[in-house]
Amino acid sequence: MVRLIHTADLHLDTTFSSRFSKEEAEERRQGLLLAWNKLLDFGAEKRVQAVLIAGDLFDSPVVSRSTMDIFLSSIRKNPEISFFYLRGNHDTKNTFRFQENLPKNLFLFSHEGKKYRLNEKLVLAGQEFYGRGEQEEENYFFDSEEEEEQALEEGMNCFPEKEEPVQGIWNFKEEDCNLLMLHGMLRESSVSKETSEEKASSERTPETVQTEDGISLRALSKYPIHYLALGHIHKREEGRFGALRYLYPGCLQGRGFDEEGEKGFYYLEINEQNKEIRTEFVPLKDGEFRIIEVLLSEEDGSLEALEKITERIREEKAGEKDSLRIILKGEKSPEGERNLRYLEKQLSENHAYVEIKEECRLKLHKEDFMHEKSLKGEFLRMVSDSESLSEEEKEKIILLGIGLLQGEEL
Repeated sequence: MVRLIHTADLHLDTTFSSRFSKEEAEERRQGLLLAWNKLLDFGAEKRVQAVLIAGDLFDSPVVSRSTMDIFLSSIRKNPEISFFYLRGNHDTKNTFRFQENLPKNLFLFSHEGKKYRLNEKLVLAGQEFYGRGEQEEENYFFDSEEEEEQALEEGMNCFPEKEEPVQGIWNFKEEDCNLLMLHGMLRESSVSKETSEEKASSERTPETVQTEDGISLRALSKYPIHYLALGHIHKREEGRFGALRYLYPGCLQGRGFDEEGEKGFYYLEINEQNKEIRTEFVPLKDGEFRIIEVLLSEEDGSLEALEKITERIREEKAGEKDSLRIILKGEKSPEGERNLRYLEKQLSENHAYVEIKEECRLKLHKEDFMHEKSLKGEFLRMVSDSESLSEEEKEKIILLGIGLLQGEEL
């Protein structure tokens, strides 16, 4: 039984400058590193053989010295684990250009592709796609059995396949349990739309696996691949295309409300003999971004709204380290204005970050304003007396107009 971890899209050294203060942004950056450390603690406890990082380890080509030192030191401190890092669209070939003597248990891939044998019948392959304009380093392969044995004695618990890199990357053996790492969007090429001539051509010439348009599931399904370890999509996703099984672990920790919800990584237990792969998603709970909707009535003012928001947060089990976006739904009175800033201030004392957005419909009792001698009353009478508008159109115009008179934005 071989144990692995599949993760991706860590985006270490994200700036967090758009929403947080300088101090809060720094705390968030440290949170990303702490999430990585929790993954390593789990790996050490489970005695995993390898960690697969399917792209976007860092957020940009410029990585702070402290973040780089922590990452490389964490690998050196776990010599019993092999780390396989496939660069994604946020990574570059020169990520480690200022680093000398990289850890012996850190293994990289290339545009041409590399293949590693993790165990007697367990193979890991990977091919990088982004940044093809950069000049690549040469692939490394052992020249002799003596050199291979020496490397293994020095602690390397995996070794590259002895194959030519360009042709060899896709030369999977049926008897092996084959894992493949890629970074990008999946696309399905519809076989049914092909003409007979195109189909015959595709059978003679293998389809390109990855292009600017994405990763072709149809092309991959022609190979005996038992697990496709993906990165790039920040939401957890898994599925099958024929016999091909693919998984996106999502990002290790959310960095904004577009990455809300539970985040974490996959833990794999592989029986290479019968090619059975058991997967378990391991969530990392601290510091989630949460979007919570709260239903309010017309009568609810600021204090009533605070009570209902607090109750919903309790129901959702949001923690102190979570960042919350509260969306108010339901109705509101044109005479009552809820103090959103006050609500945010109150709730921020118990959570890392809170913002409140109001999407309540304006509840309008037209009879209360029809005879009022004011701009509001005149507006209501003018719209209500219009013969060119339907009742539905009048309702929409009145609600929009009253909202503008109350200071709402379009």
